[in-house]
Amino acid sequence: MVMLAGAALILVQAVMPGVSVPETSAAVDPCLSLEGEALRPGKDKGSELTSGDLATMADIGRSDPNESASPFGVSPDGKQIAFLVRRANPQANAFCQKLMVASLVREGAPPREIDRGGAFIRATFALRNFPVVGAGYAQVITPRWSPNGQRIAFLKRVSEQTQVWTVNVAGNAPARQATALPDDVEDFRWSTDGKALIAQTRPSLRETNARIGAEARTGFVFDDRFSPQFADRPLPTGPMVMSYTAVDDAGLVRPATDAEISAFGNQRATPGDEIPVGARGFTKRGDGGAAWIESKAPGRLIAPTRLVLRLPGGATRLCDTALCDGARHLWWAANTGDLYVLQKTGWGQSQTGLLRWNVSWPRPKRVFVTEDALIGCTMSGPELVCARESAARPRRLVAIDPATGRERLIHDPNRDWSRFTLGAVQRLRFRNTFGVESFADLVLPPDHGRGQKHPLVVVQYGSDGFLRGGTGDEVPVQVLAAKGFAVLSFARPDFPAWVMEAKDESELRARNRTDWLDRRSVQSSLEMAIAQAITTGAVDADRMGISGFSDGTSTTQWALINSKLFKVASLGACCEDMVSYPLAAGPYFERLGREMGYRFFEAAAPDFWKPMSLVLNADRIEAPILIQTGDSEYEAGLDVFAALRKQGKAVEMIVLDNEPHFKWQPAHRLAIYERSVDWFRFWLMHEMDCSPDKRDQYERWKAMPGAPAPAALRCG
Repeated sequence: MVMLAGAALILVQAVMPGVSVPETSAAVDPCLSLEGEALRPGKDKGSELTSGDLATMADIGRSDPNESASPFGVSPDGKQIAFLVRRANPQANAFCQKLMVASLVREGAPPREIDRGGAFIRATFALRNFPVVGAGYAQVITPRWSPNGQRIAFLKRVSEQTQVWTVNVAGNAPARQATALPDDVEDFRWSTDGKALIAQTRPSLRETNARIGAEARTGFVFDDRFSPQFADRPLPTGPMVMSYTAVDDAGLVRPATDAEISAFGNQRATPGDEIPVGARGFTKRGDGGAAWIESKAPGRLIAPTRLVLRLPGGATRLCDTALCDGARHLWWAANTGDLYVLQKTGWGQSQTGLLRWNVSWPRPKRVFVTEDALIGCTMSGPELVCARESAARPRRLVAIDPATGRERLIHDPNRDWSRFTLGAVQRLRFRNTFGVESFADLVLPPDHGRGQKHPLVVVQYGSDGFLRGGTGDEVPVQVLAAKGFAVLSFARPDFPAWVMEAKDESELRARNRTDWLDRRSVQSSLEMAIAQAITTGAVDADRMGISGFSDGTSTTQWALINSKLFKVASLGACCEDMVSYPLAAGPYFERLGREMGYRFFEAAAPDFWKPMSLVLNADRIEAPILIQTGDSEYEAGLDVFAALRKQGKAVEMIVLDNEPHFKWQPAHRLAIYERSVDWFRFWLMHEMDCSPDKRDQYERWKAMPGAPAPAALRCG
């Protein structure tokens, strides 16, 4: 989610930590039907990818390739790795989750399942004045090995509680619940002797909710604690202090010591070793050498960085050339003492690179660069262990030789993926009119023939790693390609240079909204991406549609108002506009929005909103619009929906129960996939899925203004 520029950036659900999908009956195992499906004769090689295939794809960690904690843990001896494999079951509306252990030294050895079950645990994050907001994507569950390597601890949610569980690596006994604290455990560590687990919880959140509950007896003051889209009561605000508790094998509980708490820090220095001010990713060698990342412009919120290498004697070397741009993670190799650097690099930082820096070298050397995404990497002995995914291949676990870049497969949770015939992917690169490097991926149908032109669907707003369903995972790229569409997976550009010079977040937001600068920059990149796609000769320029979610909603709004490129649109959230948008978010955001440059409920508001508002431009909108939105945020688009309906426009809103911004329920994911594909086929191909259970859907659509004539429609 783009927290600075998104249309629906305010539209997420505030929840208690660890909130999850309602658990299924203890007698129902969501893994069983998926395993039964796997045992039946599989699809032949060359099969067409379906929405159901994509919706049940296995994941390790978050389903998107964005920065997150590592989703796996390496054993103390470096010989084994533990990770959680998660697979959605739309029919059960639940998740099959298995804790697996794989060998790092026995190539080809299949991983072992040592536990299964538990409810899906949603990640949480802070937003505006709310310290705990529930995301729709998964919390990354990092298994942690006991110091002696005999047990693995992990987070598991059972009976509406997230606690630490442990299991013997030998697999000779079932997993057991190791903590029973009154609050959900958000993170944990082993004690150094392995006799206790140190759990991180947030009792202040429970206590604040209790005070709000008591306040209900006399009524709530409507103030900054309210965000109507989240709840009809105040939400916890202010700092929520973490608590750290040690729980031993007997269940005895005590406060954690300062030394135990320090193990949760991301950057640790030994006594007497001060971390330089502003250093990120600080890492130290045993001989006193160290390395870190630092800003080239410390006074700016977003700035280019450089690498700093400190030699054992105290001398430093800098790498501030383009070679070292975009450094993200640093490791020292245990066998050679070399520094390895993982970076985002290339055109528009669309690639992943690995650098190697021997302390005797004046600057690093590049080991490899790839358009693949590498996720959760960690150094294990002489290898870099990562989850890796490419544009057309989902995530798998690999070990990479950091000296050569050669990889070997540890585990592929989607090992039968090769049976699908997928569309070819072509990377497009361009620089927009504001000088910002941009890129997109064009996916053509698997059976594309020379000279064929296909209707185009734009999917946004990131295009890293596996091209699944765009940001929000709602518009299935390769499923659309299998149905005969060309798909443009569009990556929104970085901010223009003037915006990037902002000193703080407030200034950055204000600059972005000065004359809608960011929206004009994104539109420029979008138009260039489409122009390049059309130049390939494979795109029918008269049949183009666009989808958008979060920041992509804003891009879609702007494109529908300020261009005539698109004949149809689909939104995963609605909308950034002048009335419902601030009202649904609450009084704190209304005030914050004005500080960001928005105009709400004042005389100048219509003039400000005219280039962006679907309400003010409803009479000019000709593209049919499908909105599939969670029940926590549909209120933010009610003014747009009403204005379009009043003008007699083709618009439909689907409200999904118990969903935040990023939807998480497997049944909804599959329904969104299928409805998105149906929508674009109906308007751009005049095709229908004539299954009886979709009759009502098509009756609604056929009655919309501008719908294809009945004689022009055919069953797909």
